[in-house]
Formats: sequence, C-alpha cells, structure tokens
Amino acid sequence: MKHMVKDFLHRVGHHCESSSMRDLFEYYGFPMSEPMAFGLDATMGFGFFDTTSQVSFIPESDIPFFLGGKQGTIEPNSLVCRLLGITLRKQSFSNAEKAWKESKVLIDQDIPLLLRVDISYMPYEGFDEELDVAHFGGHAVTLGGYDEEKGVVYIGDTEFEGFQEVPINILKIARSSTYGPKFLHPTNTQFSMKPRSDGKHPPLAAGVKLAIQKVVANMLRPSSNNNGIQGLKQFANSIPSWKDKLNKNITNLKGEEVSLAHLMFELTYGYIETWGTGGGSFRKLYKDFLKELLTHPELKEGPRAWNSDEFGILEECIPIINESAQDWTFIAETLKNVCDQYKDNCLNHVDFVELHNIAQNITKKEEQAFKKLSKIKN
Repeated sequence: MKHMVKDFLHRVGHHCESSSMRDLFEYYGFPMSEPMAFGLDATMGFGFFDTTSQVSFIPESDIPFFLGGKQGTIEPNSLVCRLLGITLRKQSFSNAEKAWKESKVLIDQDIPLLLRVDISYMPYEGFDEELDVAHFGGHAVTLGGYDEEKGVVYIGDTEFEGFQEVPINILKIARSSTYGPKFLHPTNTQFSMKPRSDGKHPPLAAGVKLAIQKVVANMLRPSSNNNGIQGLKQFANSIPSWKDKLNKNITNLKGEEVSLAHLMFELTYGYIETWGTGGGSFRKLYKDFLKELLTHPELKEGPRAWNSDEFGILEECIPIINESAQDWTFIAETLKNVCDQYKDNCLNHVDFVELHNIAQNITKKEEQAFKKLSKIKN
C-alpha cells in the first residue's frame, strides 16, 4: 500500500525546523518564505555553555563547550502557529512501532507530519556509520508519505530537493535514537497542524511585533546568564583560554588519539555556519526576515500598519545584524581553515586575540541592534 499526502511539497531550505514548518504552512494555505517562518517563531537567540574540565568523546561525555544561535525549539505553544491561527499538536510515543502506526493513520488522512529524527541515520546524508560525532537527535524533517510494498517512507529534509526515500525500519531507529544527552533524544516525537476552524488570528503587522519582542527578550532579558548578550560575553571571554583548555589529545570510540582542538574547531564551525543555521549563527536568516518586513504589504497598509519610525528602526538594525552575521562567519571559517591546513596542529595557528576582539564586537553590535528593536512595540 502506498499513500502520499496530496499536494504536499518540500522546498529546499537552510534550517531544519523553519523549512519543515514552512512546508506545512504552505500546505495549509499560509505561503511564506523560510526567513519569515523563522522570524515569526522567534526562537533566534544565543546560548553558550562551557563545561570545561574533562572530555573523553562525543556523545558519551561532555565536550568543553557548546554554542548555538537559537533559544528555543518547536513546541505546541509555537508563536508562529499562534500568529497564523494554527493549532500545533505534539505527540511522543514510548516505542517506534506505536509511533509508526500513528504516523500512518495521520498520513492516510492527508495530514503531513513534522518528525524528530537522529540525523546520522538518514541514508541520504551520507554519514560514516562509525562517525559517532554525527549523531544529533534534534533534527526536524517532514513525512509526506509511505510505500509499504517498497518498505520506504518519503522524507522532506532541509537542503535536499523533493522527497527522499528512507527505509521504514531505518526511520524507526532514527526516531527512537538514544545517542547524546537526553534532551536531544527524538523520543518518537511528531507534530501535526490544524488551522483554527474560525480562521481567527491577529493582524500580521501586530504579530510581527510580538515576534520581534520575544527575540529582544531572548537577547536582552534571558532567564539564564548563559543565554543572550550575557552568553555572548561569556563566549567572547572564553576564547583566550582555548589555547590552554584545548591543548590535549583525547581518545575516540575507535581507540584513536585525536586533537581536542581539531575536534572543537570543526564542531564550532558546524555550530555557527553549516549545521542548519543558514550561516552566521542564524543571523543571516534573521536579517533576511527583517529585510522582508520592509516591503511586506501587510505592514505597510491595513490593520495595525507600521509607521515610518518603526520602519526606520528596521533600516538601522538590518546592516548591524548583517555585520554580526559576517563576523560569525569569519570566526567559523578561520577555525575551519586552520583545521584543513594544519590538522592536529591547528591550535598553534590561531590568532586568539583577533578572535576575541571579533567576538567582543559581535556582542556590542547585537546589544546595539536589539536595544533598537526593543522600541518596536504594540
């Protein structure tokens, strides 16, 4: 038996969550760009966690530090869904068989799904089966159909064109993976959407302001000093210590000695530039969101239309956030380049003073930009 959700499409994107949500929004009659989906969900932010001390290897033990350009993930109280008048249903299951059975029921009703999976099991990604560092259970994909005779499902995944065939048994493993910290386990989780029957939702011009203010709070008023501007300061201040902290070898799961600096520089490049961030630690996506607002017809006219001062604030902030994105990319590419050129000797070829100064500039720019954006209020 084969069933594909009628008229459900996957378009190429940059970030797994925002591109997957964008695909579902378009299916339910809310066409939008990925930057708009990302911006309205208001999960942009920053987090830095310095675990210091010891590390044996990923994912069996902590790594020296982790950074990310988001503060939040898709949940039933998703802001973008509320702004569009959509109910987001989350389901998690105790085992993969039960999860697959429920997924089939919904697909048969032409309800596309957003799934959590461990990305390392997705065969089209091409990861080495022995590369344990590739495990990441927080990856989001869409499920658009299945073919039981062939034993495959059809998965929409970020930068891959169209739907990818994945064996059903592999999907079950990917959905129930227990690699890494518990908060990253996919736990057989799936999300489905249902537009409100009355079609009610706030005017976009007002909803956008709520989304901007949520990100302002993420950056300027975070609940933890590890997040937002305070987290950025911690990140910048940690850089001078990297030369000593990362100056060791560790033993990987194959029993091989590898350079901790090489490992961490490669990971940091991924955190900032390539692993679904859209580049520049999600700042490029957020810049594109703000830029799109400048010409959006629903902000220029209609209910709760913006005034010229509010558009002026956007025009001031866009180049600042763009400069920050470029600085993030510079840090990432600097670390990647020394890894490519010097391999396990990369630690001795990094100008930590320069990287520290750039990180401090990022902190100043982002604090400036989000203080300006804080003036755009309902």
